[in-house]
Amino acid sequence: MQRAEQEALRADQRIVVAELAEALVARAPDGLEPQFRAAYDKAPDDRARKRVVVDQIASLTDASARALHARFHQPRVR
Repeated sequence: MQRAEQEALRADQRIVVAELAEALVARAPDGLEPQFRAAYDKAPDDRARKRVVVDQIASLTDASARALHARFHQPRVR
């Protein structure tokens, strides 16, 4: 892969992760996998709840992160 292509890929990955985090925080605890939902429900404060969201994202493969991102960011049909 050329350097420019690698940089473009990493930039796209950063966008996907950031948007996924934003979507999960906004929907939480909905959208979290069961083990992360349980941790979210037990979290004592917002910081701990955000950490649970980060942990879920960290557990995803590239493909599963993109699939979840796509599910949350469906284009609107008019």
